[in-house]
Order: sequence, then C-alpha cells, then structure tokens
Amino acid sequence: MNGPTYQGLFPKVATLPSSVQHCIWMIPVPVVYPRLESMEHFASGMATGKKAVTGTFNMLGKVTSSVAGVVGAKSVVGDGFSSVKRAIGKSGLMSSVLSPFGDIDILDELRDQWTHESKDLERTYLIRTLQGISHNKSLRMTFFSGGVDCCGAGLVHDPSKPQDHKTMYQIISSAVVNAPPSNYVLRLLHNNRALYVPANGHRSTHAPSDTKEDMMEIFTQDVNGTAREYKRLMGRRNYVACVIYDPEIVNGTFGQAVPGQGSGKLSLAVDFMVQNEGPYSPPMKYGPVIVPSLEYGR
Repeated sequence: MNGPTYQGLFPKVATLPSSVQHCIWMIPVPVVYPRLESMEHFASGMATGKKAVTGTFNMLGKVTSSVAGVVGAKSVVGDGFSSVKRAIGKSGLMSSVLSPFGDIDILDELRDQWTHESKDLERTYLIRTLQGISHNKSLRMTFFSGGVDCCGAGLVHDPSKPQDHKTMYQIISSAVVNAPPSNYVLRLLHNNRALYVPANGHRSTHAPSDTKEDMMEIFTQDVNGTAREYKRLMGRRNYVACVIYDPEIVNGTFGQAVPGQGSGKLSLAVDFMVQNEGPYSPPMKYGPVIVPSLEYGR
C-alpha cells in the first residue's frame, strides 16, 4: 500500500469508538507467515539455469542446422532440437514450476508476499503502528488472509507478556477452488528458524526483539486420523468459521451459556473446516484458535 493509504487508514482506526474491542484486517496475503528464502534462491537459480540452457540449445541448434543444410537434413535436425526443448521446457520436465509464459511461477508468488524482503520495511511499519494503536485503544488487532493455498494460524507476540497489545493473531485460509501447494513446499515452510519483528525503520534480522513471530501447531492429525509430522500448515482446501463470545458467560469453549452474567469482554473463536477424503465426507474441524480481547492499558 502507498503512503496516502496508510495516512487515511490509521487515523480512522485510531478514532474507533471505545466500544470496539476487536479490529479484523482483511489482507490478501498473510502478514505473519514462514519464510521461503531457500526456495527463492533455488527458483532464482533455476531461472538463470533455464535461460542458459535455452540459449545454449538455440545456439547449438542454429549451428547444427546450418551444417545440416549443406547435406540436406536441416528440417530433420531442427525438428529434433525442438523436441528436446519441449521435453525440458514449460510443457515437459519444467511444467510444474513454469508459468504459461515460461517464467518461474513461484518467484512471482514469493515477491507478492508480505514476508518478502522487498516489503520488509513496510511490513514492520504496519505491525509496529498497529501495536501502538492497539496499546492506546485497548483494541485487539487480528489479520485474516489467504492467497497461499493452505490454512494455518500464527501470531506476533511478546513471549514474556502473551496477552498484551503486541500480540496480534494471523488467520490463514485459502480459496476453496485452489489446489494446495506441493508437499515439498510445505516441508520448506515448516522450518524452526526464530523470527522477530525489528524496531520501526530497521530491516528484519534474526536478532531477538520484544515481538516474536510464531506459527501455531494446530494440525496434529490428518483428516484420516494419522499423526502429522508438519503441524503448522494444512495443504487441503478449507474455510474458517468464526464466532464472538464472552468467556465469562460461556462455560468452556462453546459450552452452556449463563444468562445475565459476564464482563462484556469478548473473545473470537476461529475453527478451520478442512476438506476430508472422499467426495461425500463432511469437512474436518480443527481448532478453535482463541483470540482474546485486550484488557485496558495492556
């Protein structure tokens, strides 16, 4: 987003009525999400290698075809080189990583992420500004996002003060029609690298700060009941179901309500509804992820 957008948006949030307890941000791609630096380096290397291989084949094909033209076999040699290029190109071995235009598909997707280095300073500015507004307004900030074809939940937080204004949850769902990412990509996303949000105006490093990033381990079992090694993201079609409730009125999560009691402080409960196996099986529920309200002055 550009500067005028932020300048128009933040004051509106900062002047919300005091009765508002939760501010939900609908953002196309996640603000809190695992990094894929190794994948980007790999994809960049593939893009460079693809150009080199294509250039070599083109040059070799021209030279060989010129020589073959002398002996009357130019068309045969040309057809042979075209077949080899197709076999390793966007309709062959590279078909799973190339776009219809022959580019490395995942590179564009990585550049679109909030966690890409090109958006690092802007992302920090967004998080730190919202933390400031959250502290002043006692307003819990939560991000709802998609665009990564899997589901999961994360948060930024101060581990020593888990309920204060620095805690902001990230709920990730995906378009029902989109196919999930490959198992290889999901494995890369399940890295244990410690991530922290730097001070405003600074680029991200792995140096500890007062705000840590984490993904929650929600998906301990697959839809068929088998244990999962990678518990933070689920590569199946999904949607989320949300409900607001007063923890002091509800005895336990979604339990029996007690009328006339409660503090009026509301929490948000989010369930992930994940596609099951078989065309007629009901979706499997994971969760809930509980987003608590923010107490005044915390």
